[in-house]
Amino acid sequence: MNEVSSSTLSWLDSSEHERRTVLQLVSALNEPGTLDELGIGSIRDTFSDVLFPGTSTIQTRARYFLFVPWIMKMVEASSSSNRPNHASWLQLQLRSALIKSHPTEPGVIGREAGAALQRWPHDIYWLGTASWGIRRYPGSILSYFDSLGRPSPWVLAGRALEESVEGRRDEASEGVAGNWANVPGRPSDFPWKASFKLSQEEGEYLRERVELSHSQSYLAHILRHGRTEELRVGDLPWDHPVAKSAPVLALAWLKDAQLFSLVHQGGVLLFDLILAELLDDEARRGDYSDRLAIWSGDIDAVGPELRSWDRASMWRRLYEANPRLRPRTREFADRWFELVSVSGSGPIQDRLEARRLVRERERALKGGRARLSYAEARDRKRGFPFAGPLEFRWTQVKRIGADILSALERS
Repeated sequence: MNEVSSSTLSWLDSSEHERRTVLQLVSALNEPGTLDELGIGSIRDTFSDVLFPGTSTIQTRARYFLFVPWIMKMVEASSSSNRPNHASWLQLQLRSALIKSHPTEPGVIGREAGAALQRWPHDIYWLGTASWGIRRYPGSILSYFDSLGRPSPWVLAGRALEESVEGRRDEASEGVAGNWANVPGRPSDFPWKASFKLSQEEGEYLRERVELSHSQSYLAHILRHGRTEELRVGDLPWDHPVAKSAPVLALAWLKDAQLFSLVHQGGVLLFDLILAELLDDEARRGDYSDRLAIWSGDIDAVGPELRSWDRASMWRRLYEANPRLRPRTREFADRWFELVSVSGSGPIQDRLEARRLVRERERALKGGRARLSYAEARDRKRGFPFAGPLEFRWTQVKRIGADILSALERS
């Protein structure tokens, strides 16, 4: 029986939990640069959510964490009869303003798509604003629009809880209170003029939000002790200079993520090698064979760490963070680790049990669409899965973190 029985997703607006579940599945299937042929996206995303809470692979710049509440507060204060359309119109004005301010700089959501945009900024940052404690409203974006103008009993309870955490901060300057937590005031010409540059106050606010909501996370640690130029060092989160001084729990997550990334990379490389062989692609076959040899050397280099890796603790934390992880996903990951950790058995690409495991995993996930098992499913246009290390949204985190740290370092 396939783990994913259908590629059709029905959008349900019954709860934030269901919305998050659907978005996680979409992310697992569509992370930029990744074809998740071996079905470990849920593990990857759980690591990412814990290390860098509130982030996603389609976020671009930090100031959208403020753009979204500013726009929504404008919608709340308006008399529009169609608030979703009003929110979209304001976001199109923001898009135009950002294009003027940043004609070539990446990060403008909808730069090319315009009004045909499929995922609006308020969709992309909706979960993140809640995770960082910026958004108080607990439901989906659709239920939020439906709720505007109606009294919400949860607002008073939510405000009282935050006051107990923050020492009863004064919210008199917030304007339309309730749905958003102490958001800095928006510029008077927003959204007709806008840029990605955060003010020092805005940077301090965003760092404070992360600190209050996720104080023990690796993201909070970077914003607490990192510097902008350090985010240009290294291609992976464990390369950052402050990694070794992270809080104990964050460091444990980071080490597990590093080892999981390395071990899993071999599975993707083997998948790509088998696919290249089946497609008679000699150039790719040679490339993936060479890369597997390099990967094997990397595995040998961390042999002691792999042998002492407390994977039982890793799985316990993963399931605590994401109880929806599938047992078959863990079974595949464990079986692959066992094959990788057996020394003296020859190159992984020459071992029939390793090839069989990769083939069976893809077939369990995709059935008749499994490319390693069925010739009719091999479409060259689908490409090869990205066989680099898992980066756990590090590309997006570096950009967002640099925006915030730059504002904090500004005198």
